[in-house]
Amino acid sequence: MNLLTTRSLIAVAGRAVLLALLAFSGWVSTVHCQEGGPPPADLPLPNQIIPDLPTGNSHPLAEMIDGHVTPVSGCASCGSAPLGGGLGGMPRGASGASLYDPVGCCPGSECGQGRNTCYGCEHDGFLARMLCGVYECLACPDPCYEPGWRPIMDIGFFTECARPVSQQRIRLTSYQHMTNYTRNSYKIAPPGLGPPMTAARAPYYLVDPSVNINEASLYTEIAAGNVGVILDVPFLMTDFEHGLLTGGGGSGFGNMTTGIKSTIFDSELLQVGWKTVTNLPVGLTTVGLGNGLVSMEIGGLVGLKISEDCFFQANFTEWIPFGGLMPFYPGAMFITRMSLNQKVWQANPKVPVFLNLEYSGYFFQAGGYAAYENIQTNPWASTPVTSPGYSYHQLGPGIRVFMTEKLDAGFAAQFSLNPEQGSWGDQQYRVDFRFRY
Repeated sequence: MNLLTTRSLIAVAGRAVLLALLAFSGWVSTVHCQEGGPPPADLPLPNQIIPDLPTGNSHPLAEMIDGHVTPVSGCASCGSAPLGGGLGGMPRGASGASLYDPVGCCPGSECGQGRNTCYGCEHDGFLARMLCGVYECLACPDPCYEPGWRPIMDIGFFTECARPVSQQRIRLTSYQHMTNYTRNSYKIAPPGLGPPMTAARAPYYLVDPSVNINEASLYTEIAAGNVGVILDVPFLMTDFEHGLLTGGGGSGFGNMTTGIKSTIFDSELLQVGWKTVTNLPVGLTTVGLGNGLVSMEIGGLVGLKISEDCFFQANFTEWIPFGGLMPFYPGAMFITRMSLNQKVWQANPKVPVFLNLEYSGYFFQAGGYAAYENIQTNPWASTPVTSPGYSYHQLGPGIRVFMTEKLDAGFAAQFSLNPEQGSWGDQQYRVDFRFRY
């Protein structure tokens, strides 16, 4: 058999096998269709694969996956509730025993990603609804709220923020016409340790001598989470208006302040902090740069959100002196500082402008001061007048401009409301430059 015959036989055999396969395939397809099965679908072309993919809502696993997860956009917002609290969807007339879920995840059940079960309360009247809202925000804060420092909660010039933040601050302050300046040894040391007094300049300011103090301070605060460490170093220039044997005043470093502050509660409605600072007697006492004793200021710092553009700051502290070489003069006092902050304008959300109204109150619980009307010929033998029952009150406005959250500058003034009792300055002016990092 030659080569041509062999190739012809192979070709015939191949055609026979192919015809057999085609016949078998057609029989299977016919039988499948006759039994009710669907005809084979055509394979999609490559450009049909992506458009034909199922959407998130049509995917068979979408309901099972997304049905038990509350998306971020669905969280309740404190900003839409009364007083700005995290009130969620509080049902009217809810009984005290009913369960309450602040984000509407599973009303009436113990549900929530890492959240405690919240209980509703009755709120039929205005006051009851307000108290219920406060309770809900304190007991069940909005899980979407992220604690942190915000510009509106730190506008005060004399009032501290409840939340620490890492920052540097340069502050310029002018205390004008400070009278009874030895009271409680808070600012200036009393006679015998502090500036030597005299009655020889009568009749000038025999009853009401005063001192002007200009201060520049560098304040450093280093914060880590809810805790911050602070250091404040002032440089003073004093100018006594009569009443000193040597006249004039002096300049140099004043008492250095160091301490710690922390936030112990933080929700969108309310922040509560605590501070403990110690004043170290660095300043020279004979020219009015220091008080000559160690003292501490301990107390609470409060922040309250009134609305998205309005915030209230408050400090309630106790000033406590330790020892002192001159008895009867040092004495404790309760200090109250408050600031009402309002955003009035913004170039854009990162460049807001705030106005504030600030109050400072000093309530003397012990101690005394040197009264000039009791000084005769011996200024060293003056008898102190007791301080309890007296208080100083100051009030004034301020403005602060932010250039993003990193940098701000502002100016404020406070004026004495009862200068007849004395003051830490009938007029106080303050300029701030702050940088946060």
